Amino acid sequence: MVQISANISDETKESMEHYSATYGVKKGFLIESALEHYLQALQEIPGEFIVPTKIVLSDASFLQVSELVERSPEPTDALKELMHGS
Repeated sequence: MVQISANISDETKESMEHYSATYGVKKGFLIESALEHYLQALQEIPGEFIVPTKIVLSDASFLQVSELVERSPEPTDALKELMHGS
């Protein structure tokens, strides 16, 4: 067995501690299980289908995204057809 060290966000730490306390799962077991599942998924799922959990944007990109969220464009006919299963 090998010990590792990693920096994680406060939110991730709180979620892990909450899960550990709620379900009586040791944190080391939870971390190892999560890492095993993640590594297995990376081997079995094609890379183009893996979506990052966090995206880092430049200031300009952030402004573009926030403008799109605030003023969403009308859906195209193709998107409407897709969503209706046509």
